[in-house]
Amino acid sequence: MEIDDVEETESEEEEFFECSSEEMASDEISSTRQLKAKHLLWNKPTGRLAKHPSLRLNQTGDPLYLPITQDPVPKTEDQLEEDAQVMMQLGTDKYASEMRARMMSASLLSDMESFKAANPGAVLEDFIRWYSPRDWVDDDGIDEWGQGKGHLSPRMMIPDNPWSTTWASAQPVPAHRQKRLFDDTREAEKALHYLSSKRIGQVAQLLLPSLTHAALHTLSSQKQEALPSLPDVAQSILNKLQFATKPIHQKLQLYEEITRDIESVEALVAQVNSLQHKLGGNDSKEFTSFLIQLMRGKEVSVPGGSRGDIGARMTTMFRDAQKVAHMMTSASNTNNDATNAARDGRHKTFPEPSCKEFILRAIMPRPSPASTPQPQRLYACLKRDHIRLAGFFSEDTTFM
Repeated sequence: MEIDDVEETESEEEEFFECSSEEMASDEISSTRQLKAKHLLWNKPTGRLAKHPSLRLNQTGDPLYLPITQDPVPKTEDQLEEDAQVMMQLGTDKYASEMRARMMSASLLSDMESFKAANPGAVLEDFIRWYSPRDWVDDDGIDEWGQGKGHLSPRMMIPDNPWSTTWASAQPVPAHRQKRLFDDTREAEKALHYLSSKRIGQVAQLLLPSLTHAALHTLSSQKQEALPSLPDVAQSILNKLQFATKPIHQKLQLYEEITRDIESVEALVAQVNSLQHKLGGNDSKEFTSFLIQLMRGKEVSVPGGSRGDIGARMTTMFRDAQKVAHMMTSASNTNNDATNAARDGRHKTFPEPSCKEFILRAIMPRPSPASTPQPQRLYACLKRDHIRLAGFFSEDTTFM
């Protein structure tokens, strides 16, 4: 029985039948549908994010779907700089190019696997059109699916290039089933181990960039009309801070200079705030100009004199300072209210002067009464232990 069965199958395989072109076309369509159905049974699309508005797959004509991919690995500035140094040290030969491709292939492999899972039946050309449009060269005309024709760039056509080899090894795996590109647990353990191996001083040194930026941000948020150059000074300190935080190995000398600059500016801001609080000034232009001149260390005339608001507050400040300076420390004297009241009444508004200055100005003829009158000036400084005189005298030399 088995021999007869074999002979019958062989005879059936040797029989040929002719059919028309229409029948052949219908048979091809049905066969492609069957193949597509069989293909979808074992490779169903997963991990789709959205449908591409225009692109279709080159071989099947199905719409191209954007895959759900893993987020890129976050890296700090020092890690990026280390990676750049490693890339530069590799050189420019073929071996260096292969090493760069291997270092960057982890993310590329993940994206290819996600793309394959979202688009069954896709080829490398489909991935390149979506992932790296620069490597897809458009040609004239359109294909059978109604989209523009094209071909891969020359670098993608190199035999056994990293893109083609990675595509060949990629499997249709959605992103949620892939190995994580960034393992946050492992990275956290590495960070904790790194911090535990450092001394307290080294940990404080690591905090210098953040603390300095926070101090500068707080300083730049201060808005004082009496310090019009404050934003420019803060910007100059920021430029210096950016230069200091860029290298991996910190330079403490730069941070010391930046700290001194911030300290000096902070002292000026504190002085302006203190003067505004003590003098009770408003936001008028007159009071702002008064503060600007006062901060520059010049002799300033008080607006309104002693009868103005600023003058009255300054007088009260000096009177309170005199009371504090002459307070009695003895307990017996402090209990005598009458004595204290009498002594408070004897307190002067302003303290005793350390010196007295006099400036005498006159216009008189010298050296003779018939000479032209000329300006004369005499400065006198009287202190407890000495007297200082400085004169400025002019003479008419026309008829000498």
